[in-house]
Amino acid sequence: MKSRLEAIDPSLANEIKASSLSDGKAKVGMILSKGYAALPEKVVPLLPKNFEIQSYKVSQGQIDALDSRYFDLEEKGDAEGSAAAFTAARFLAAVMSWQTAANEFGLCEAAYEANFATQQCR
Repeated sequence: MKSRLEAIDPSLANEIKASSLSDGKAKVGMILSKGYAALPEKVVPLLPKNFEIQSYKVSQGQIDALDSRYFDLEEKGDAEGSAAAFTAARFLAAVMSWQTAANEFGLCEAAYEANFATQQCR
């Protein structure tokens, strides 16, 4: 099965797939750290209190709550708020995928979500 990352950044996907799991985790961890530093001010408060990429355990419920917030704000016509909630949800999905990755495919999915979240910031 091909990862979504292969469609948008084949060289990064190949780099992750060619590395050991621990080296791949380190690479994606760096991507997440850079992405976190680049998140807009409106996104950061939507992340869990005391959030740290390395140590905070992300849950699917947190991602789902942000997705619901995104849809609610979009329905209300709050484009800025909905974009912030969407970005926060995608970023947390990236972190959760990275934290739970058991293989290179999972790491590629984490890198894809991180890329998607940071692209929304621009």
